[in-house]
Amino acid sequence: MKELDNIQKALIAFFKRNTNQEWITLREIANNIWAGHPQTVLNKLNQLVLKWYFAKDDHGYRLIRESITDSLNDIVQLPIYGFAQCGNKWKKVVDEYSQEKIPVTMAMLWVKDIATCFFVRAKGNSMEPKIQSGDLVLIKQQPSYDMNDYVFVIHNDLPKLKKIIKKEGKLYLESVNRFFDNVEVSKYDETKVIGVVKKIIKDV
Repeated sequence: MKELDNIQKALIAFFKRNTNQEWITLREIANNIWAGHPQTVLNKLNQLVLKWYFAKDDHGYRLIRESITDSLNDIVQLPIYGFAQCGNKWKKVVDEYSQEKIPVTMAMLWVKDIATCFFVRAKGNSMEPKIQSGDLVLIKQQPSYDMNDYVFVIHNDLPKLKKIIKKEGKLYLESVNRFFDNVEVSKYDETKVIGVVKKIIKDV
């Protein structure tokens, strides 16, 4: 693979230093790395996506490796933990043994820290068309989330794939399907965010 140019190297270094670029503009990045013009930054980022250094998703660009020696092809077995959003009762989700595993690579998922990830299989239609019954949903374990994230949450012992929204000081579990009502999260509920949705693999 062709060696990276100075701007591409500067972009990797910048994203390594700044792990959350969601609110940073292309112009600000250009000024920070002396790239000259925002379009130059955009072009170089897209080149780095093609070289598998970055992934691009709904939140923008994410650094997934820092050098050519970082492996993208090592196969790991990620567990699949049952069903989510269907109303099935679970025990402690991440502590439970999964029924199956699936072989994946970082290149397949565009996720840097695969070790913190697992799959759940969706069931039901409350998140259609974003997530459909039978889809495999990659979850990155973390308690924090943004309001734009889809999350894997345990709500009163029920595993669900939802958005968590706030209205008039109250939290709700929101479905994508407009025929489903939002569910208020009360102070008496047991609610725990297990992680955020990183990728959806359609009905495999």
